Amino acid sequence: MAISNLMSLNFLVPFVAGKIDFSRAIRGMRGMPRRLLLVGHKLAAGSLAVNTLTTISNEPDAIARLGEGSMLLAMWRDAKANADLGLPIDVIAIAEGGSAVKATSAVVVAGTPTVGGEVMMYIGDERISTGVTTADTSATIATKLGNAINAAAKLPVTASVAASTVTLTARWGGPSGNDISLRSTYYPDDALALGVTLTIPAMAAGAVIPDVTPVIVAMNLYRATEIVNPFTDSTNMVLFETELAARWLQNNMQDAMVVTSMRGTEATITTWLNTRNSPHVHTICTTNDITNPWETASMAGAAIESSAAIDPAVGPTAKLVGYKGPTQGNGFLVDSINNLLVKGGSPLNIAADYTGSLFRMVTNYKTSPGGAPDRSMAEMCWLKTMSYYRWYRVTEFQNKYNNAGYKLAQYVTQPIPGQKIMTVDLAKEIMVGLYKLFCDAGLCQNMPYYISTLNAEIDAPNGKLKIMDEPVILTQHYQTEITSNVVAGQV
Repeated sequence: MAISNLMSLNFLVPFVAGKIDFSRAIRGMRGMPRRLLLVGHKLAAGSLAVNTLTTISNEPDAIARLGEGSMLLAMWRDAKANADLGLPIDVIAIAEGGSAVKATSAVVVAGTPTVGGEVMMYIGDERISTGVTTADTSATIATKLGNAINAAAKLPVTASVAASTVTLTARWGGPSGNDISLRSTYYPDDALALGVTLTIPAMAAGAVIPDVTPVIVAMNLYRATEIVNPFTDSTNMVLFETELAARWLQNNMQDAMVVTSMRGTEATITTWLNTRNSPHVHTICTTNDITNPWETASMAGAAIESSAAIDPAVGPTAKLVGYKGPTQGNGFLVDSINNLLVKGGSPLNIAADYTGSLFRMVTNYKTSPGGAPDRSMAEMCWLKTMSYYRWYRVTEFQNKYNNAGYKLAQYVTQPIPGQKIMTVDLAKEIMVGLYKLFCDAGLCQNMPYYISTLNAEIDAPNGKLKIMDEPVILTQHYQTEITSNVVAGQV
């Protein structure tokens, strides 16, 4: 191959020119930049302005910007606990809906202890307790419990006490506060002091949904590869689904996926899933757990994107650090798990110690635009793989060929030595080389088929190279079937 000139042949002054070219400095696979975005409510004490994108990397900064006890701070902590080193965590605080109403619950304490003991409550997955004696009345126990709740600044609620009633109020307004889990006992060895009972109504009456439109505006020219959305109402889901659909188009390519979490019965969750059909959204489905849904989604989002950064084709199976699931016998049975997967939901794998791990991640997508059943975009890993596949090829051409001084030749089959001329043969050679990298990395397969289907054209008048390929991606191993034909005795 001829060596190209660094200087004009008309420059005759004695001179030594040295060019440093980094275009080949990185060989092999390149890692796609990945970012996790958390959307949620902060408290007034947090210094971060609403609808403002920022990166938070440490706990003191998170507390100062988001406010202790806020939804967004809890999400950040859970994401941080489940994220691999190097995964950036960004946040956008969203304003409460106009005249938002805060969810409440009136917890009633009854009885007096027959012996000294403990009175405990689980608010979300945080355990709050106080010691009691036989001298305590229901009113004094309520006061002790209320004080213990208010002393725990990280809780999503505050407490006020009147007689024997502890009224819990969410720290922010809106229907999301209704999903704050409340219960008196959780582990088998939790036991209220003898003679004392707690009546704990579910959090309720939180109202007025927020509007994620300003959040989407704030995301302009910014790409997060995984977004945690705590608001599962239809209005905000449609806004996110529409934005994601636009970001996956060829004229945008800021593709991302959104993770949500739904807690409820199989019927409740499937009713919600029946109204969703986005291939860019995956939903963690839980029942009878005590971890707040927005925290579960944050744990999952961090674990999913950490796994994708290593290998997007591997189905994530990480244990969610900090998650507290349903107690024994109160989780989804296998038939319910299967039904939720078919409907586009992703249940967790619950262990005997109530912890939860990612299982099989599917998207909300179930039917084609024509309404026919369609699983082509149902597997989350397929979309993660193709997002990386597209990014890799696009950046390869951006870095080495587009706007790099290449000419187009429609009829030249072999480039002139020393010339930067893009031809059909060169384009195919580039694509085959890139495909080999993906085959070697265990992301794609079947090179002969790929080569046989690869097509390239030169549109010289418009200065355009057009390529069409058919990558054969690797899928995930979820099931094994073994048939044993038994032979008893002699053969």
